[in-house]
Amino acid sequence: MSVHSSLSFHRGWQWLLEEAEGCGQCQPELCPPLLGCLAGAVLPPCGCCWECANLEGQMCDLDDTSHFYGRCGAGLECRLDLGDLLHGHVPEPQCVCSSPEAVCGSDNNTYPHVCSFQEAVNTNSSTNLTLAHSGPCQAVPQIVSPPYDVWNVTGEDVIFGCEVFAYPMASIEWWKDGAETFLPGDDPHISIQARGGPRRYAVSGWLQIQGIRSSDGGQYQCRARNQLGEASATARLTSPLNSHTLRHSLTHTHTHTHTTTSEQNLHLYIVFHVVMGLSYYCSLMWQMTRLLSAA
Repeated sequence: MSVHSSLSFHRGWQWLLEEAEGCGQCQPELCPPLLGCLAGAVLPPCGCCWECANLEGQMCDLDDTSHFYGRCGAGLECRLDLGDLLHGHVPEPQCVCSSPEAVCGSDNNTYPHVCSFQEAVNTNSSTNLTLAHSGPCQAVPQIVSPPYDVWNVTGEDVIFGCEVFAYPMASIEWWKDGAETFLPGDDPHISIQARGGPRRYAVSGWLQIQGIRSSDGGQYQCRARNQLGEASATARLTSPLNSHTLRHSLTHTHTHTHTTTSEQNLHLYIVFHVVMGLSYYCSLMWQMTRLLSAA
């Protein structure tokens, strides 16, 4: 066994050492078993033992003649992201799917591209997942990021967000419990915004309430709808106090806590001196008993 095989190296350094020593004679029976190769398997330059290919986003070797980071799996290409230069970063070669088109699986899930679909197939081969067709699956909207409950004081601003994935693309409406029409209506302190993204075939919407009032409290609902159906998610706005009342309440609570703490300290002081007095009295009685016994 060579020395480097017993050390913990980045596998690229191990490959360089192996190349320096030469490929040697191939012994397939000594090749380790491949487990969990989500991007498939590739052969290294020596062409003896198969190894797991690199996944999307992993670093790779731009030159096929070198073998440091490893090779990308089927359908993946090793590319440099020159956009890193604009941010002052050194670009690193990464595996990128050669086909950016979304695909639909037999599980009725839309995958960003065929590479992520193949990764899902390799993750669990027992599911018999197959490729249904190119392009996204047609489905009812799916809320991937729902709005969350908010607790805030009156006079402050609050924003609810909602991200929806659907094909065909969905529209988003905001409703408040008890309202007959969707927001914002004619209320000037409520506004809504929507845009596509951040992922493909997704739309994100926001509901903003400026200078919230106590009457704004309640449940708000994000409704997404396309030709195939709709989905919804709700969140609650709780606004019990305004800023002035809250500060007054906190000040009152702090004063009450301080008073309670002072009273507790006084009680402890009294108890301490009572105990010390009893201890002194017991000690004195014990000493007098000893003197009487000795006499």
